[in-house]
Amino acid sequence: MKILWKPNNSYIKKTNLYRFQKYIENKIEKKFNNYDSFWRWSIDNKGIFWQELSVFFDLNIKKQKNFKSFQINKSFIKSSFFINSKVNYFSEINKIRNNSLAIKFYSEDNFSTKISYSELHSMVNSIAIYFKEIGLKKGDRVVGYLPNIPDSVLCLLACSKLGIVWSSCSPDFGVKAVIDRFKQLKPKLMVIADYYVYNGKKFNYSNQLDEIQKTLRIPNILKTSYPSKKQKTLDLQKIYLKNKNKKNIDTVFLPFDYPLYVLFSSGTTGLPKCITHTHGGVILQHIKELSLHSNITKKDNMLFYTTCGWMMWNWMISNLLLGASITLYEGALFYPTAKKFIDVAKKSKATVLGAGAKVYEYLQYSNLKKEITCLKNIKSILSTGSPLADETFEFINKKINNKVPIHSISGGTDIVSCFMLGNPTTPVYIGEIQCPGLGMDIDVFNDRGVSTLKTGELVCLSPFPSKPIYFWNDKNNKKFKNAYFKKFKNTWSHGDFVKKTKYGGYRIYGRSDATLNPGGVRIGTAEIYNVLKSFKIIQDALAVGFSTNNDEKIVLFLKLQIKKKLSDTVIFKIRTFLKKQLSPRHVPWKIFQIQDIPRTKSGKNSEIIVKKILNNDKILNLDALANPKSLDEYRKIKING
Repeated sequence: MKILWKPNNSYIKKTNLYRFQKYIENKIEKKFNNYDSFWRWSIDNKGIFWQELSVFFDLNIKKQKNFKSFQINKSFIKSSFFINSKVNYFSEINKIRNNSLAIKFYSEDNFSTKISYSELHSMVNSIAIYFKEIGLKKGDRVVGYLPNIPDSVLCLLACSKLGIVWSSCSPDFGVKAVIDRFKQLKPKLMVIADYYVYNGKKFNYSNQLDEIQKTLRIPNILKTSYPSKKQKTLDLQKIYLKNKNKKNIDTVFLPFDYPLYVLFSSGTTGLPKCITHTHGGVILQHIKELSLHSNITKKDNMLFYTTCGWMMWNWMISNLLLGASITLYEGALFYPTAKKFIDVAKKSKATVLGAGAKVYEYLQYSNLKKEITCLKNIKSILSTGSPLADETFEFINKKINNKVPIHSISGGTDIVSCFMLGNPTTPVYIGEIQCPGLGMDIDVFNDRGVSTLKTGELVCLSPFPSKPIYFWNDKNNKKFKNAYFKKFKNTWSHGDFVKKTKYGGYRIYGRSDATLNPGGVRIGTAEIYNVLKSFKIIQDALAVGFSTNNDEKIVLFLKLQIKKKLSDTVIFKIRTFLKKQLSPRHVPWKIFQIQDIPRTKSGKNSEIIVKKILNNDKILNLDALANPKSLDEYRKIKING
């Protein structure tokens, strides 16, 4: 397998991961031969590992009588970390009090602004004062229906400061999607902006507030103004002015497992699940992933193209725990042209660039070869959301920056972190995620629950700090257990179809619930998608299984480049190529040309919903889709078994 990037010894010795490994080696008087041996020690010695991580980073954890770093329980769910300790997510950011940069903001319409750490503290304190004035207290819920603007970050941090539980949706969520999520939390306050801008258009989405309130009846509404040269002075702007010079109120310290924020599942299988994450779990996991695996320092600036409805927004914000800075971008990534992506990255002077795999794919096929130049400030590139194809790995390496690592990372909303991610001390092999995360006891199981070197189900064998504390309003953890522990007893089943590689990394072949099963042989959809990248006529693809005669057959849907038509000749070439490159079982039974591929709001193609349509199964929720009208075309397709 081709190596795209390899660190030399000088580079390795400057990484945070190397320094932490040496710190542990000195502590336990043991040498690790390689990363794999260090990882295995971290999962065999969980209590020591996470405790020493907190010491190494000087985390503000108040240990109490009978403190214990890890307590194993017969139940995966009930195992606990840092028992009898108190923490607060914001308290780690609270340690950084200077005029260094905290947040940059860029909008689609080219407005930009900056916030320093000292300004951040003043603004967070102002919001916290207001929260207390209206009677909000620890445990209350505040929700944000907001674009990716600084106020969204500041409101989350103000909630953290007081022990208020935060949750958010991006403004592209429709009324029903917002109600389905926020109604479950019974919030005391909603923060909403006046509008947002996307693809050159202004959307006055706050006009939907009355309709939302008919159902939710939230007691308090806090309005803010979208950042621009003509920014209005609304509720939140007035609060900043009023409370600017007031005395700082104390940060509330909370039990390690106290709720910090609630993230929502996509809702493709019913009402979105309210996945509740904790102060302590987020601190430990994000510090580890950002500093050790992503090599972030206080000198870095991360630009991650995300919305505040995707977990990568929460992950990006945690750069502030390290004293680093973040760049928020709000708007369309490719408006007015695909060059916008590169322009924003250049202007921000970001040192770490992140986006969903589909974003890089779109850029790859946007004919920008002459315009793209090396982003010289970038020291690493992150990709997530779906498997990154081999060709896209090469595109990023050749056209964006060929001197830096490409860290493909994978985890999810479920854990607000990663099971597998980057490693600045080992080579990057094309098409692979480099390693399992430290402290993450992952494996690959076959259908019988036995570890396998073949493709199988990604599992986690033992607890980790950022496991959800619970699903909100989930009596007896019924939904929680059904989501992750139904397939294998007391073992977390993540739903990804993966394979270990001989280099210590992993390849992901798609979601296991979307896995194809022709003739009883399991096939990951990503295998087919990767091979189809060779056809320039294909813009995107979707492969699903159609049940017929006690078997499953592959149906392939193709979105072609503009003005292109799917001919019998092209179909023959596709079938022949898939057979040659993969196997006869990978060859689609039927191939259709379609106008669009249904995708979730985080940019993932939704095979499951299309599979349900073809097989006449019940679809419980379409609000998880960014483009639900795309399904009309699939409903009209008639397939005879």
